Amino acid sequence: MVEEGDHILAAVSGGADSLCMLMVLLAARQEKGYRLSVVHVEHGIRGEESWQDAAFVESFCRDRGIPARIYHCQAAEYAKAHKMTLEEGARQLRYGFFGQAAAGFGANKIAVAHNRNDCAETMLFHLARGSGLRGLKGISPVRGEVIRPLLCVGRKEIEAYLREMGQGYCHDKTNEEVEYARNRIRHQVLPALEEVNSQAVEHMGQAAFAVAEALELLEGLVQGSEGKYVREQGQGVFISQEVLEEKAFLRTSLLHKAVSKVSGSSRDIAEIHVKQLSGLLEKQVGRKLSLPYGIQAERTYGGIRLEKRQRQGIPSQEGPGKQEGAFGNGGWVLPPEGMLEIPCFGYRICTKIIEKMPKFGEIPKKMYTKWLDYDKIKGIMRLRTRQAKDFFIISADGKKKKLKNYLIDEKIPRQERDSILLLADDVHILWAIGWRISEDVKVTEHTKRVLEIQVQHY
Repeated sequence: MVEEGDHILAAVSGGADSLCMLMVLLAARQEKGYRLSVVHVEHGIRGEESWQDAAFVESFCRDRGIPARIYHCQAAEYAKAHKMTLEEGARQLRYGFFGQAAAGFGANKIAVAHNRNDCAETMLFHLARGSGLRGLKGISPVRGEVIRPLLCVGRKEIEAYLREMGQGYCHDKTNEEVEYARNRIRHQVLPALEEVNSQAVEHMGQAAFAVAEALELLEGLVQGSEGKYVREQGQGVFISQEVLEEKAFLRTSLLHKAVSKVSGSSRDIAEIHVKQLSGLLEKQVGRKLSLPYGIQAERTYGGIRLEKRQRQGIPSQEGPGKQEGAFGNGGWVLPPEGMLEIPCFGYRICTKIIEKMPKFGEIPKKMYTKWLDYDKIKGIMRLRTRQAKDFFIISADGKKKKLKNYLIDEKIPRQERDSILLLADDVHILWAIGWRISEDVKVTEHTKRVLEIQVQHY
């Protein structure tokens, strides 16, 4: 989780779990040789009590000399505006602020306080929703820059530690409300399981770890087979019907991965969707299926084509638009660090600058996540549709290729070419979203600063 020289940003709500995590990180800081800072997000949900939690965290950090940033937002309004549940909206805002704080502090790790009980709750939640074997691995100890130092510790142990240290903490009354699905699992399901066996939560944690190890092995098999059955095709992917010849687990894993690749996220891709997709392979050419994130699956000759449907209402490039973000004659201005929403495309675009170049082999190979060499970008970055004389750099020696010729070579239908979103600087096209990036801004071993761009669909 942690290496000497890291800078850890601890996400602290003020509750027992996060305060315990902060105290543990603080105690181990000198021995492990990392820097530590704190972020707290006040969601605007619980009125004065919520502000008191923020003040508690701020005071705790100030007394111990820990740099901290406090963010305030209105999660309920955000969730309503984006047609999410309150839990989903709050989580999205929270992690957005985590990213901002990490960039501001220069932190390369974000520590969150999920514990063994949270892992058990997540396993049961996924099992109930029908997400399949992957859901049974619970919560990962490390996922990208996010680490979970308390994942091997139970909630009772956390509370016992705080009592032993004489440390008070905040109580979020909304955690007691059983109208939330996870709270029902926490207060009704897990206690019943612990009556069956007092070590039920610990055993579920062990099972989650075993499932994660097995999935890691199976993922190697899936990656080895992906090139045989799945290939990118335009702004989507094509899945060969020959995948039906594979064993059920490998087949469903390949289908799940293909849908996740097109959507940009595996959230809400449940087992039922994979079964529907597998069933489509048995149907006649021309049959279609609608999946989450606006994805359409169509049975074609030789297999299935998956593509995310374009939203309507793309603004003209001839004048100011009314979409969210800084839109002008040249499109939407993309900040190097932050978030931009483009509703007419259904895109939420998150950016950050990575000052410490990661290992070269870690460059993401996802359709909707790209790393660019930030120091090679010229001027302001804008997101727009195509214009005359647009071009890519297609080789290390600077050879150019007109965007028009690239779209023709990729056999993109003429009627779709004006709806492809492009990232451009003041000189040329940097990235055709969902397609290629320009050769001159690719990350190399000589890159000093990386611009990470994540395009999320909503």
